[in-house]
Amino acid sequence: MKHTIGKNVLLSVLAVITLFALITLTDKGRNFSGTSYFDSDDFQREFSQFETSIVPLVLAIPDKEEVKKKITVTADEIEEYRFRYGDLESQLESIKQQYEETTTTETTVEEGATGGTTTVAPKVAIDKVSNAERDKKLDDITKNFTDDSYVEKKILLEKEAQVDAYFKSIERAKNDFLNDNEDINYDLKNIETGERFTSGDIKSNNAFAKKYSSNYGYLKERTAYENAEGYGNIQELLGNPIARFEGTVAIPDDSILNGHRAYQYKYFLTNQRTFYGVLVAGLFATIAFVLLWRKSMEKFQHEEWEQKYCSLPIDVRIALFFISIFVAITATKVLIDNIFYYKGWDLPIFTSLFAIFFTGFTLYQWSWLRTGLGKIDWKQSLIYSWSRSLKGFFLKRSIGVQTIIMLIVIFFWGFGTMLVFTVPEVIIVWILATLFIGIPVLLFLLSRMAHLNRIIVKTEEMARGVIGNEIDVKGKSPIAEHAASLNELRGRIKSSHSEQAKSERLKTELITNVSHDLRTPLTSIITYTDLLKNPSITDEERASYITILDKKSMRLKTLIEDLFEVSKMASGNMELDKRKVDLTQLLQQAVAEHQEDIDKSGLEYRVTIGTKPIMSYVDGQKWWRVLDNLIINTLKYALPNTRVYINLDQVNREAVFVIKNIAKYELGNDVNELTERFKRADTSRNTEGSGLGLAIAQSIVDLHGGNLQMEVDGDLFKVTVKIATV
Repeated sequence: MKHTIGKNVLLSVLAVITLFALITLTDKGRNFSGTSYFDSDDFQREFSQFETSIVPLVLAIPDKEEVKKKITVTADEIEEYRFRYGDLESQLESIKQQYEETTTTETTVEEGATGGTTTVAPKVAIDKVSNAERDKKLDDITKNFTDDSYVEKKILLEKEAQVDAYFKSIERAKNDFLNDNEDINYDLKNIETGERFTSGDIKSNNAFAKKYSSNYGYLKERTAYENAEGYGNIQELLGNPIARFEGTVAIPDDSILNGHRAYQYKYFLTNQRTFYGVLVAGLFATIAFVLLWRKSMEKFQHEEWEQKYCSLPIDVRIALFFISIFVAITATKVLIDNIFYYKGWDLPIFTSLFAIFFTGFTLYQWSWLRTGLGKIDWKQSLIYSWSRSLKGFFLKRSIGVQTIIMLIVIFFWGFGTMLVFTVPEVIIVWILATLFIGIPVLLFLLSRMAHLNRIIVKTEEMARGVIGNEIDVKGKSPIAEHAASLNELRGRIKSSHSEQAKSERLKTELITNVSHDLRTPLTSIITYTDLLKNPSITDEERASYITILDKKSMRLKTLIEDLFEVSKMASGNMELDKRKVDLTQLLQQAVAEHQEDIDKSGLEYRVTIGTKPIMSYVDGQKWWRVLDNLIINTLKYALPNTRVYINLDQVNREAVFVIKNIAKYELGNDVNELTERFKRADTSRNTEGSGLGLAIAQSIVDLHGGNLQMEVDGDLFKVTVKIATV
């Protein structure tokens, strides 16, 4: 294990040296690869500063008196000077107030250890001096507003003072410039004036020389020195002129070998040799690293560390990988700067260890990531989980926007509070912002949270089955909309409880009714079967009993078939064979089918059908069953000697079938219960039938996408069936 860790540390050191050489090559190669000291960035930057400064400080210094002659005063400048401290009235009032405050201080009191003495200033002398100064200033301000030439002279004096300040500034800068560049010789001539400037022996042995001419390019610079005081005013007066020079600027060999530039020259040569040494070391380190990496790549497979690393989300692993690369490169660059700019080869131990550690960590991660690339599950990443958690943030856009606005307000409120401690002047703005933005937003947030808490409490109560009172709905916010939705849900739960109670009641009645309706024919069958077993009965009695058995068994069969059919329709297993059917003709056939029963019933049927066909896509057999059940229902439950009305018409692309009759039995309040299975108006269940007629009709109409509606008005029973027409 120790042997493996030692090899890994060696590989990390070689990787750091390789990285060190690579960064040095890319960062320093332009300065040191095949270049001289005079090609280096440091020298070129220094010489560029020399070219920029020599023209305005030495070669083309403007004449101060000529500059002053160019000074002019505009009407706008006169106006600005007058109103610089306010209008005439406010300036005069300010002076008067200043001297009134001065003359009120008439005495000074000094107290000693043993007592006190009071010295009173001569009041008359103070008043005379103060009044004279005040009157002089008042007169000066008055002239500013009445005499343009008076103001113009003042402005001229100000501008001349600015010119004097500029020339004093460049005189100081010139001395510094000549001292810093005393080893630079030059012989330059102004192209426009022909004036020649020389310094030192330009023909001596030179280590560096630069020529300026039409072929090589002139030395061109502005005559105003931008680092001097009052540069902007001078530039405006001079009009920003540019002077051009030709000639030569040179640095002699002596300056490079023995002068003050010798240190910089030797420093460059040392760094250049270091540069080449680093490249050679990096080359050998790269070769050694590649050879060892091929043999020892599997050594970077620490099982325990790898398990912990691979348990992290994939995006965290990738982030750690790139962070370790960044840290390794940064630490290596610090080492490079230390060598080339600060302490030579005196490497900081901590930085070196830092670079080696993170380089080794990078190599480990690279090995682990390579082996786990085929097993990456991006759904386990932090980014994926965050995106999923934030996915619903804007499902209610208003909530998302309001939340962001409140966060921004709170952030800037806190930032403004911190700013007050560093910049007290902003306290007025902070107070106004707090009163009109911060506190209202905070109260708004707290009220919303209080409303949300009340909704949460009510929701928890509903989850426990406690319906309670409705939730208060305040305003039109998304929270208020949620409260309204919960109230609607509360109503549905309450209705569901009522429906559940009703369902339990109907279930009990269903069991009772089914038991009764099945037991009645079954009892008859059992009874008459026992009677048939008696050998002493006559043939006539036997035939009578068999007829009754046949009737009861057929009733039992019909009851079971109806029950099976309505269950099949309720479960959605019923298939419809829809075709284009004439509903008018179908109703006529249904009425004709029961004409004999109608004649015997004593009921008067008023049928209004018409002759015009009403076409619809329906299952003809099933739709005939609807009409048949409704007609049979009137025959069974209509009051004798009353009228039954049957109508069929087309209204707004719908076929509307209506059948009305006066009920024989009292129907009660909940007419919809008549469509429940085995439910009859005849609660004593003395009439023939299965009690499934209306339930079957309702199911068939629903399967066709139609609508069956029942209405009761006293004893009047009305059924309306609607279906779309072609």
